[in-house]
Amino acid sequence: MTTDNTTTNPELSPNAVLLGDFLKQQRLDKNYSLEKLSQKTKISINILKCLEANDFEHLPSAAYIKGFVRSYVKILGISQDEAIHKMEYTYLNIVGKPFPALNHTKSMSPIKAASGDDHEPTPHEVIENSNSIKMNTKSVLPVVILASVILLFIGGYKLVSSIVENEVPGNRGDLGPKIESSAALAKQPEVEAAKPVEEAVTTKDAVEVVTKVEVPKEIPKPVVPELKRNFPNVEFNKVKGRLFQVKTDAPENSDEALLPESVKKNLIQGSQNVYIRATEGNTWLSYKIDNTPIKSAIIQKGSGMYLQGDEIRLFLGNVSVTNIFYNNYLISTPTKTGVKSLIFPEESNVKYMMPLFLKAEDDILYTAEDYIKRMNLEEEELKKRNQ
Repeated sequence: MTTDNTTTNPELSPNAVLLGDFLKQQRLDKNYSLEKLSQKTKISINILKCLEANDFEHLPSAAYIKGFVRSYVKILGISQDEAIHKMEYTYLNIVGKPFPALNHTKSMSPIKAASGDDHEPTPHEVIENSNSIKMNTKSVLPVVILASVILLFIGGYKLVSSIVENEVPGNRGDLGPKIESSAALAKQPEVEAAKPVEEAVTTKDAVEVVTKVEVPKEIPKPVVPELKRNFPNVEFNKVKGRLFQVKTDAPENSDEALLPESVKKNLIQGSQNVYIRATEGNTWLSYKIDNTPIKSAIIQKGSGMYLQGDEIRLFLGNVSVTNIFYNNYLISTPTKTGVKSLIFPEESNVKYMMPLFLKAEDDILYTAEDYIKRMNLEEEELKKRNQ
């Protein structure tokens, strides 16, 4: 449940091609059936049908829509920029409001950093740049193999040169085999198996000793292309301590400018009732209610958002400009970074890991539990490829 911000749908341009029509025509031109495209993209047929029908009402949040469109056009070899442009145009005309920004790279409150830069990191930038995330380094196996081959080649070359110089003294013209007596040969020490092999050929009056040197040949292992990680390694942590405190005696509880009477009356006993009011600036948040998909929203200064459900998970940015009420009581949300994760009710803390939501390389937000599953699957795939 959000604040009322209704907008009348603009009229469609008669010459404009909407996203669904564009995608469907491209699919037919490439001779792809919905079933085949579903197998390639791992997107359900129902989602594909909704995309081609411009049915945003039955699609998940904007973040998922963008990910679906990218996967769709990638399989067909279509320009992503053109498809995203049509997606934004279609969303504006069908839904009646601009397509939500997914990257959230600009804070809604102009707080300056210590460096003087006006850019305030978003909640996901704060998490992605923290020490809690450990990215996998790229494999150096190809460089090690190449260096080993070069060293073996140089070593073998020096070994052969040394033996040739010992066998051919001075500027002797005759470079034929060296003839030694049987007595001299008998005095020679035994040659270990690891040293160059000597073969003795018996002639009528003497023994010809020929030394053969075998230079080991290193065959480089085939280099397996590195698997592009969509879910880089991230360190997740269990929720520790309390995430908020309820202030039952706060004066804000009776201030209708902060907590309207209409909001108070909407309280449902036994449910989680959360009202977020942006009082001193704009705030950004991602949230998940029960089993619904993750959604993102921006609350403008002076506006509010009301959430209800059996279980609510929140991740807020610029939280210091907000007043948050839980079951009609103000809560305090201490934070050193300006971002805050909240879970209602508190009994659910033990079920989840931090960070609650994380953005993968495909620009889609995932819950911690979904991200961990996909991260582990990629790890197993990497091990199989390297065996």
